[in-house]
Amino acid sequence: MKPYQFQRECLAEMQQEKFNGRVLLNADMGLGKTPMSLWNLQKNFSRALPCIIICPASLKYQWKNEVKSVLGIKAFVAEGRAPSKTKRVPKIVIINYDILQYWLQWLKNKQPQSIVIDECQFIANPSTHRTKAVKTLCFGMNNITALSGTPLMNRPIELFPILNILKPITFSSRWSYGMKYCGGKRNQWGWEFKGATNIEKLNKLLLDTCMVRRRKYEVLKDLPAKLRQVIPCKLSKSEYVEYNKANNDFLNWLGERDPEAVVRAERAEAVVKLGYLLRLVADLKLKYVVQWVQDFLESTDRKLVVFANHRNVISNLNEQIKSKSVVIDGSVPSAKRQEFVKRFQTDDRIRVFIGNIKAAGVGLNLTASSDTVFTEMAWRPSDHTQAEDRCHRIGQRDTVWAHYFVAENTIEEELCKIIQQKQEVISNILDGKSVLGTLDVFDEFVRTINKRKGLLKW
Repeated sequence: MKPYQFQRECLAEMQQEKFNGRVLLNADMGLGKTPMSLWNLQKNFSRALPCIIICPASLKYQWKNEVKSVLGIKAFVAEGRAPSKTKRVPKIVIINYDILQYWLQWLKNKQPQSIVIDECQFIANPSTHRTKAVKTLCFGMNNITALSGTPLMNRPIELFPILNILKPITFSSRWSYGMKYCGGKRNQWGWEFKGATNIEKLNKLLLDTCMVRRRKYEVLKDLPAKLRQVIPCKLSKSEYVEYNKANNDFLNWLGERDPEAVVRAERAEAVVKLGYLLRLVADLKLKYVVQWVQDFLESTDRKLVVFANHRNVISNLNEQIKSKSVVIDGSVPSAKRQEFVKRFQTDDRIRVFIGNIKAAGVGLNLTASSDTVFTEMAWRPSDHTQAEDRCHRIGQRDTVWAHYFVAENTIEEELCKIIQQKQEVISNILDGKSVLGTLDVFDEFVRTINKRKGLLKW
């Protein structure tokens, strides 16, 4: 990966002497805060490693991929409340906020030289365990990088915990900060800081002491119109047990789930097995998708378009995502679809659009969002392109992000790779370039799986 020009400029600002290694990178979503923080580490590896990266649980394996891609380093990902027994000192440790308090001593024993705090708005409340754990870990640390597109969601007081971590001398007292910048008032229960005062002075102080800020509209000329991102889902041990049972003893597993389907499966096991395994993977990774969506909605005021294949996945998504949404699948009459689209486009209370890739993937205008999520893979690459283009069309002013959730070490990972290859073939055909390969995803998929033992057996 190579940085865009605006990213080089951001890096130069982050490395200013006045920041002294402690910086808040406040850049809009999609501008590459993750690779910028890693390039910043790379600038001085000898004094930056070991490094601890703290992030929401839904982003841990995305960070692992980025670390490998940008730095060529295999990061250690912390899981569960019980710290690892490994004695080696990983160069980079990735850990989520919710388990940080249980790993504090283990992390301190590794003598980290730098900390990256991703989505730092997650520590806006100073009384939570996560905020206290981050503050404890960062105490006395020279190199700290905090990342967020929205470091405060409502009031300036929410900024204080991260500012106190980055610049404890400048921002030493929450009460003083609240009185000066948050309209502090005393009520019958004590002091409250719900206002916003002296905002221009606060902004100047932030830029002078710790903050680098970039807005998307400032750098649109440097960005491609559409970006795709694969977000890996690491299934739990019990989930892999379920997947491997279905994979290695398919007919017995299917008999427990759907006895009538066994007869059909014996006749066309390959086709049926692929369909059931992909549906099982979709069910197993659903909670990871939901967590990512909830983190997205909590950390930004943007809208989101979510695509899936199966009705039960769409139904479960709609039930578990705690936000107002509209849903379009094959059961929604055509006359109703435009009504739902209009509500998503115009009603600020409707944050999420959930649609079937085929039923909602064509003919709809969803430019109120520039972020799409794919929870399942379609068989045709063009279905994905069409669905992405519900947001990427006339009227869209932002770069469109297409996030693909893929379960690691399952057949879905292979399908994703083949879809990517076929998308390139399609682009070459349309651009008049020479083409190697065919467009038949299913046959290619079966050939690939048959060559790789353990992923699929028949």
